[in-house]
This record gives sequence, C-alpha cells and structure tokens, in this order.
Amino acid sequence: MMAKYTRLRGTTDFIPPQSEILRNTEEKIIKTIKNFGFREIITPILERKSLFTRSIGETTDIVEKEMFSFKDKGGREVVLRPEGTAPVVRAYVEEGIYGRQKFVRYFYRGSFFRYEKPQAGREREFRQIGVEVLGARNPYLDAEIIYLGDKILRKLAITDFTLELGSVGCLPDREKFVGKLKAALGNSIDSLCNDCRRRTEQNPLRIFDCKVEECRKLAENLPSLLDNLCNDCKNHLQKVENTLKELQVPYHLHPHLVRGLDYYTGITFEFQHNLLGAQNTILAGGRYDNLVEEIGGTYTPACGFALGLERILMAIKAEGKKISDGNEVQAFVCYVSEREFLPAFHLTQELREKGIASDLDYSGKNLKHQLKSANRVEAKYSLILGEDEIKKGKVLLKNMDTGEQKLLSKEEVIGIFKP
Repeated sequence: MMAKYTRLRGTTDFIPPQSEILRNTEEKIIKTIKNFGFREIITPILERKSLFTRSIGETTDIVEKEMFSFKDKGGREVVLRPEGTAPVVRAYVEEGIYGRQKFVRYFYRGSFFRYEKPQAGREREFRQIGVEVLGARNPYLDAEIIYLGDKILRKLAITDFTLELGSVGCLPDREKFVGKLKAALGNSIDSLCNDCRRRTEQNPLRIFDCKVEECRKLAENLPSLLDNLCNDCKNHLQKVENTLKELQVPYHLHPHLVRGLDYYTGITFEFQHNLLGAQNTILAGGRYDNLVEEIGGTYTPACGFALGLERILMAIKAEGKKISDGNEVQAFVCYVSEREFLPAFHLTQELREKGIASDLDYSGKNLKHQLKSANRVEAKYSLILGEDEIKKGKVLLKNMDTGEQKLLSKEEVIGIFKP
C-alpha cells in the first residue's frame, strides 16, 4: 500500500469555496489599498537571516524562537521571511530607490512563516497584506495609515474591534524609559518568566510583549511609555489623535504598546477583534523612522501596517457575516438529452466569450441532475436546451430563485446578463 501524504503541521489547504473566499477577500482589501495610491512590491520568500536579526531585534520571540532558518548549499544562513517590512526596506535600499524617489507608497501580499505551536489564528505559514510609506515623518500620514486600516475592516463589514493606539517614543525617550523600567521592576525580576529575566538586561521593553500571564499582570503596573515621551513625540501623538477624531476613527490610548518588533519608533497601533480570544490582533503597525538607515540607506522616516488574512476571515465569521467567494456562476447551461449536448457546449463557450460566467454539466446525466448542479454552484439562471428550443432557435431561461421560465432568443439571453 502506498504511503498517504499529509500536509505539514501548521499549514493549510484552501479548497473551493474556501480558496475563492480567501482570494475574493484579498482582492477587496487590495482595491481599498490601491484607492489610497499604493503600488505593489513583490519581494522573495527567501532572505538572509541577518536582515531580520538586525531589523526585528535579536531578543524578540520571532528571531529567538520562530524563524525557519537554515544554511543553503553555499553555507549562507537564510530564512523563510517571517514578516514583510524588512524585505520591503531591503529592496528600497538595494535598488537605490531612496536616492531617486524619496517618497513611495508600497503594498505587499503573500505567505510568511514562523515556527510556533499551531493554534487558531497562528499557523506556521500565514498570509499577510501590508502597506509601507517611506519618505515622510508627518502625523497626518500616520493618521491616514490608521484610517486606511479602519476603512479596510469596515469595507469587509467587520465592526466588533478596538483600535489600540500608543507610542514607543524616539531612541532617547526609550533609553531614559529603560532606566525607569529597571528601577520599577526592582525585586520583581525574580517573578518574571525565564525569557523576560534574561531580556531585562538586553531589552527590558520586551516584557510588554510577553504572553506569559504572570508577566502580563506585572507589566500592567509598570510606568507608562506615554508618560515618558519628549515634547516632539508627545506633540506628534497628539496630532495623530486629533486627526483620528476628525476622521471619526475611535481609539483607545494604550500605555505599553511596544509591538513584537524592535524597529518601531514613535506611533504604534493595533486593531484588536473582540471575539477572537488570545490571537485577536487582526491589523497592526506603526512608525519605523530608523530602519532604512540601519539597513544601509540614508535616514528615511517610514510607517506602515500588516494584516493577517486568515484572522480577517476568522473575524468576519465570528461576527456571523456571510463571506462571498466572488465566483458566482451567472448561467448554467442544461441539455434535455445527449442530442442537445453539443449545442449546449457551444452556447457555454459563447457566453464565456461575452464575459458571462457560465458552467455546464459534463456527466451526461438527466435534466433534473443538471438543475441540482446549477443549484449547488448557486447559479442565478439555468439555460435549458431541448429539441424544441433548438428547432425554434430559442433558449429556455429559468430563474433559479423564483422558478420563473421564459423562452428567449440567444441575443435576448445575452442582453439579460450584459450590464
């Protein structure tokens, strides 16, 4: 007996209609993003490991525990990309875009990979769509990016979410805050998890990103990042808040929103869905003004976000909303007997040539079975060809919702479907 192959743990097969729902949702999101002036950038799935250890941070969970890393045949350390921002910035620098086109708007989509325990909303291969704006440090731009995130969710009829808004400040702010944080931790360090105890010396801010319950409870009572911002960062945050109010985007100020990546500077934000439990972040991002320079370019302020496509689908489902697969069959062509099959076949192709989504049953079974097939694919109309219809040069049009039938010419049928 031949071995039965199964997919790797933490990966998913998307089979129709799930695959079509995924793609249709993706296209709706992309349409909204393009409306804000973004153009698509496509980067490789494979990248050098050092790109992420340098940009994301060596003490983050992603770098320490979650990257799919290996050596290729040339001995180079490479990874399956765990996130999208660093590759976009790498391409921006490598191609010299920062030298000839300072301000750009990019969006990306694709698969990303993190090795972690698979659970609902957290698979080892997952799909993201992200946007990046490089070349401006303007609070109105930050607000616009957040507004875009809000707009995407509402276009998908997602409403049960909260926008958490914060700021990690500039580098001098963070350096001062780290001292206060260590002092506030004091003797409590011993009650932290092993990771947080180790990171206390290297990067204490990571305590705010820890998922261990004891650490989360302790973090709630630590000093607020928002209370330790310089005037410039404080004013920047205030302008973002004011603009969000003008755009009617509700938000909640979060005192410790550091996100899971070290490259953030200034504004951070998360859209959290209220029905998804622990993995409730569906769209998140912030500002990363120093990343281009760290990767080898010149100082270029930037901001952006990424959304998890699978979590978006989970949020829609959790709210009880219907998800369209965007693959509606407008006309299902049926034939009464085998003699009418060839005319039905040619009619199907002609409808497709006219841009009318059409299908045909190739099983050779009776008309009743074919009409059941039409119902199964949720066709709006069935076009029935029998001996009498062919003699008269007509088609019997059946509305699959109402059952109403009309005998029409082929031209009249096409006219019904054409806008």
